[in-house]
Amino acid sequence: MIRAATITLFLLAAAPAMAAPGGAMWTVPQGRWTCELPGDATTPPLPQPDNNFSIVPDSSYVVGGVRGTYLLLGNTFTMTSGPFAGRRFDKVGLSLIKLGPDGRREALRCVRAGAVRDDDSAGYAYSADGAAPAE
Repeated sequence: MIRAATITLFLLAAAPAMAAPGGAMWTVPQGRWTCELPGDATTPPLPQPDNNFSIVPDSSYVVGGVRGTYLLLGNTFTMTSGPFAGRRFDKVGLSLIKLGPDGRREALRCVRAGAVRDDDSAGYAYSADGAAPAE
């Protein structure tokens, strides 16, 4: 009896944890993300530089030198603190499509445009070895 109970407890402890209600937790690639409104066959996309951000280590992003955090559950990317706190996006392939307050997709899309170390506008410097930001 004790042996059966011990084996059962061992098997239960070894079972995988269940996923969070919103889906698996992920991260997005680090780097500069530029945002734009889509064009059409005759016009190019319209850049929206006020919406650009950089993804940096530790599930964080930077806008104008101010750091915030994000959470990616399943395909829903949410900026949880910082200058863009509350903004939500739908991750579609390599793009992020902005979600409105009602959860519907809006026109704004953001795509990764380069590495963080190439981004002078972020105001957040990282050394080549990934060390903490320079003070």
